[in-house]
Amino acid sequence: MLGDCLELKESIEKETGFALSFEGIHKWITFIHSKQNDVLPVPNRYFGVFEDGSLKIRGIEARRHDTPVFFCKFQQEVLEIMSKGNNIKEVRSLLPKVQYIYYKYVQLLKENKVPTDQLALTKRLSKDSNNYQNRNTVESNALTKLNNEGEFLKAGEILRYIITDYYQNRSKNNRATPIELVNEGTTCYDVKRYIELLAEACNSVTAPFGLKLTLSSVPVSSLQSYPAISERSEGYGEYPSCNKD
Repeated sequence: MLGDCLELKESIEKETGFALSFEGIHKWITFIHSKQNDVLPVPNRYFGVFEDGSLKIRGIEARRHDTPVFFCKFQQEVLEIMSKGNNIKEVRSLLPKVQYIYYKYVQLLKENKVPTDQLALTKRLSKDSNNYQNRNTVESNALTKLNNEGEFLKAGEILRYIITDYYQNRSKNNRATPIELVNEGTTCYDVKRYIELLAEACNSVTAPFGLKLTLSSVPVSSLQSYPAISERSEGYGEYPSCNKD
């Protein structure tokens, strides 16, 4: 097969006049569907496994700069498990292990064992922060809190924030807190919302193989907020490396 691939590469180069790179042969590769069209895949969002077991990832959460480290590391761990499969059938047989990893990360959220900075979402501002005040978004809420403290971000700067009450169950003005204003021991992250985001990160890579998780998939009795912490807690454990583009 390798010889056929190299022969095809040389043939294309000869016909087009363009040099091509050859990275290797995939055991399997999956292109993620467009968010606007669940039938049409997009060429810049995919993941796959080479014959040597190494991963090739583009455009999904584990490679995006705005993804919280917690979700990046979770998805990387899931992909490492899935990479052990040599074909679609074998990958599907590994999905129960993926579900176990998902439940483990859910429990970390519920038990307040996730450092605050690993849950921080990021957004690069397209305009000055005082121009976001009329929007009902978590980013706008975080920016308003910064502005009220006399801190203003300029267009192009990065906002980092923690989701504290996404569905406004406790207060309309506390959907998010900028990382600069997080108060250790009193700032509470929204466990329910973070579990929903965790499920989305899981589904990005497992849905093509038939596994799609929801909040109701979590075998737990309650979803409450817990005081945020910034240091690694005992039992938090180590994650696999998370390399982004």
